[in-house]
Amino acid sequence: MKHILVPIGISSNAQNTLDYAIALAQHYTAQLYVMDSYTAKSPSHLGNIKNVIHKNNFDRVKEIIQSIDSKGVDIQLVQYEGDLLSAIASLDDKVGLDLIVMGLKPNTIDDKVFLGSGSGKVVKHTDIPVWLVPADTSFSPPKKALFAFKTGRIKGDRSLEILKSISKEFKTAIQLLLVKTPGNKREDLQIDHEIVELSDGMLSTENATVYQGVLEYFQTVEPDLLTVFARKRGFFEKLIESGSIAKKDFYTTKPLLVLKNRA
Repeated sequence: MKHILVPIGISSNAQNTLDYAIALAQHYTAQLYVMDSYTAKSPSHLGNIKNVIHKNNFDRVKEIIQSIDSKGVDIQLVQYEGDLLSAIASLDDKVGLDLIVMGLKPNTIDDKVFLGSGSGKVVKHTDIPVWLVPADTSFSPPKKALFAFKTGRIKGDRSLEILKSISKEFKTAIQLLLVKTPGNKREDLQIDHEIVELSDGMLSTENATVYQGVLEYFQTVEPDLLTVFARKRGFFEKLIESGSIAKKDFYTTKPLLVLKNRA
């Protein structure tokens, strides 16, 4: 893992997210890219106001970077025009991003929201793995991960790369959880060898959703890291069709790694 992106929002948890990403990057001697993820709405004809807002946001992110201990990690502040998703795609084309680290605390006063619309868009519309960090969480090497999925077929060439890297770097024990949901096809229950090779054990359960399967075994496994697949029409992506995810639909106090299992 060589290139990690951290989109910084305006929440009070922004500095914590960056600290977390720095600690992670330090283990890999990775390059860290930081960009502003907050887009303020203003009338399209008032271009000068939009420019001022953009400059203020850039300066805010720059101040956050200057105020923290980089721990020797090379941090590059990325300035861009246009929307965040286009900026991420452009940077990915240029350097090849391995991971995006984002905070889970959304820019909203509604504490019923688990994943805000900004993070939701990044999870849904990019093919880059996303490591979501709960508020006020410090990085520590994950010793145990719970990897929950309802299909064991790998669709993308790079679907498991980041998880393999984590397993190797931190000696993380990965507990597999196959969740059999209504409508599962027989081929969904077949587990590709790439997943099996990562396994330190496999559990299976029958539940209405992957999340309900996670709830059944979360306390038993006690993972440091929860991992799920995002597929084109998977459970996780259906949750964020409205742009965000409510805590009643999905919630974890542990870091969440979203892998992209897309062809």
